Amino acid sequence: MSEAKSFRKPYIRPVSATTWWLKNPFYTKYMLREGTAVMALFATLEIVFGVFMFALSTDGDPQCYMWWVRSFLGNPVIILLNILALGAQIFHMITWFNLMPKAVRLFMNKNSTERVPDAVTKIGLYCAVAGATVVILVAAFATM
Repeated sequence: MSEAKSFRKPYIRPVSATTWWLKNPFYTKYMLREGTAVMALFATLEIVFGVFMFALSTDGDPQCYMWWVRSFLGNPVIILLNILALGAQIFHMITWFNLMPKAVRLFMNKNSTERVPDAVTKIGLYCAVAGATVVILVAAFATM
């Protein structure tokens, strides 16, 4: 049995290595959403650095921690990066909450296939975020 060999080359559509995601709004939004991970990494490293400075200050001299609070967090560049990180995380939250009804299927009850409306899921998620924010703010201002 012999096979016929084809010398035809398949068409491979050219894709730009750097700007392919700018040509389609869906991909642009997707890449911006994935880019919020960079700002989440910054916020995480900032908190870890603060915990480390707090650990250095536990021997009765709060100088390291107070430097972190006053000089590091008070730096205008860090303040701007924190504002950008907050905006990035809010964008990430909104896009994730809009995706959640498609990713998690909630049914009305165990005996039917009728799904909970998407708006109910989204409103529940936003209420959970609002409730957590209120609890954190109350806890923060109660310690002042």
